[in-house]
Amino acid sequence: MYKLTRLVTLAHPASVSALADEIHALAKTHSAYRQLVAPTLAGSHFGGDLLAHFAFDDAMQRSDFDAALAPLLATPAVASVDGVAYQSGLGGRSDPGLANGVYRVLLLSVDEGIDPALVDRFEAETRTMPYYIPAIRNWQLSRADEATGARRWTHVWEQEYADAAGLMGPYMMHPYHWARIDRWFDPECPERIVDARLCHSFCAMDASVL
Repeated sequence: MYKLTRLVTLAHPASVSALADEIHALAKTHSAYRQLVAPTLAGSHFGGDLLAHFAFDDAMQRSDFDAALAPLLATPAVASVDGVAYQSGLGGRSDPGLANGVYRVLLLSVDEGIDPALVDRFEAETRTMPYYIPAIRNWQLSRADEATGARRWTHVWEQEYADAAGLMGPYMMHPYHWARIDRWFDPECPERIVDARLCHSFCAMDASVL
């Protein structure tokens, strides 16, 4: 599956519904396998005002849609866009029928020149999180093919929860998170390999997109 995610920050957030309607209308003319276009929820960090996520059967469909979407995101109404194009990585689904939940995406950038074996270890520990944190219902960790925005995003960490409380409580506060995973992000830790600038974004979803 070939995916495209855009986190859109607007010059005037009140216009988020109008832009979402335009993107939805555009998506209807393309072959998105799955799509989610929704305002971000309170607590997002550099996550934009609008989260737009799409999945396609092949890279050409994704590229065609990306080219069609670009003019909508290049108007004065849009202050900035962070995003990635990527192919689905390893993931798991304990609740594929999840409805009326929360979709969360984290865009992160591993420093250039890091030993590939260390990156593999970071990825393996991240993929282990759902086994310790049952609040994560569905998940996927992927490497970015293309990136746009404030950083050269290298990874996309997606999860789905029954509600925002599952993300902000059991996930964020779990000992495995802060004792194992946080060290890869902590500038005071010698094992840090991830840039401090992250895009943490989440929104409501009607049905699972993972």
